[in-house]
Amino acid sequence: MRQMQKLAHWFIPHHQTHEKAKLLSWHFLFIYFLLFALLRVGFDLVNIYRPGVLGTTSSITAERIVEGTNIEREKAGLPPVKISPALSRAATEKAANMFAENYWAHYSPSGKDPWGFIKAAGYKFSHAGENLAKNFSASDDVVVAWMNSPTHKENILNPNYQEIGIAVEDGVLQGQTTTLVVQMFGKPVESVALAPPEVPLVPKSQSLSVAGYSISNNSLSSQPVLDPFAVTKNAGLIMIIALSILLMADFIILRRRGVFRFSSHHFAHLSFMAIAGTSLLLNKAGEIL
Repeated sequence: MRQMQKLAHWFIPHHQTHEKAKLLSWHFLFIYFLLFALLRVGFDLVNIYRPGVLGTTSSITAERIVEGTNIEREKAGLPPVKISPALSRAATEKAANMFAENYWAHYSPSGKDPWGFIKAAGYKFSHAGENLAKNFSASDDVVVAWMNSPTHKENILNPNYQEIGIAVEDGVLQGQTTTLVVQMFGKPVESVALAPPEVPLVPKSQSLSVAGYSISNNSLSSQPVLDPFAVTKNAGLIMIIALSILLMADFIILRRRGVFRFSSHHFAHLSFMAIAGTSLLLNKAGEIL
């Protein structure tokens, strides 16, 4: 009987002292924080020693990105941008370079800039711009994220731009399987850009040779085993739900015992859950640059 009471005290208030459940103590709040920190460190170690195991899968398409971009331009009273095969090749080469040099930035560690990729594709421009995205699962989410960023929105709604190129490429970046989206805008110096012969956008199942570099969207040997964002978010939600149940049980049981208690500990727990829940809801998997 005594052992059962000790076990029950982990989940409900003590039957004599009415002390709150052990799982609601400050010690366990610290343990919860520690477990999340260890989870984050564990993901980093997996990325180092087993690259490609963690990552996200997506259904993003270049066509849908272009469509979403032109919808936003239409809302602003701007003409649509047209697909430029030269800009698409430049975007594909930029994505390939990010995977090859393992970086997430507009400028590569070796000093390559976006304009160099555009020029290398044979596109002579008077205006040009670039938007980047990674770790998104849907095309519409990418466009929404760009539109919520003033600098990226400025690119999408720039009246100078007339043409667009999109690359949607899968690979391993910084140890994690991801989908990179490169969006390049341009206005040619002449009415027709001096570019190599036009080719259509490459479907996901094909490969394209760009400036002697062959890249394939199906180059990954396997799909990622775990999505670290989904694991972290689900673990956080489970923890919040469990703490909510324990707090509710604490309140109901003490009320039935005729004990009324609302201490600073309850306020701390509620604040902790509110902050954690808000962070989880606002946190998004994708990143833009």
